[in-house]
Amino acid sequence: MTVHPIYRIVIFIAKMMFNELFDGDIYGYENIPRHGPCLLACNHLSYFDPPFIGSAVPGREVFSLARSSLFSTKFRHWLFSNMNCIPLDRKSGDVMAIKTALHLLKNGKCVMIYPEGTRSADGSMGEPLAGIGMLACKTEVPVIPCRIFGTFEIMNRNAKFFDWNQKATIVFGRPILSKDYILASNSREKYKLTATYIMNIVQSLQIPEMNIS
Repeated sequence: MTVHPIYRIVIFIAKMMFNELFDGDIYGYENIPRHGPCLLACNHLSYFDPPFIGSAVPGREVFSLARSSLFSTKFRHWLFSNMNCIPLDRKSGDVMAIKTALHLLKNGKCVMIYPEGTRSADGSMGEPLAGIGMLACKTEVPVIPCRIFGTFEIMNRNAKFFDWNQKATIVFGRPILSKDYILASNSREKYKLTATYIMNIVQSLQIPEMNIS
């Protein structure tokens, strides 16, 4: 699969912004598989999260689940599709989005999902939805926990302007293997327990040598 030029341009701009405008730091590069399928499980604070995290993954494309309302016009559908975004209707089960994510994982791709399903309203982490648990349990691929810091202060869901005086940091944790997250025999319970297990690990990630809760 050829990487679309739009994706390359967005990732390049995001990397420049992350490094130069927001003094970005990245920890845990070594935890990201260079090949093969994996799920990135990330907290969600801002619209900056997807491009910043995507630009921090070395040497491979990242596909992201994104709310379907972002694809509301022909231009936006073209743009976000070529940025490797997968439209997801959060009000329904959206079988098509799940099938697309499963197909990508089965073909060795890296898929990013936000367990909370939406941006944080206050900077804290919310309860995870079962979706991340279902994808993990159905594919048994490594799950890479990821926590981003600073983007809520840069531009949260209630802000109209950027705050250029903030710093952004991304921390990738050690891969969570299938033997760690297959937790229960009942399917519905298993998905929710797996999602909670993964989200707890995301929440436990800290910037090295700093005490941030």
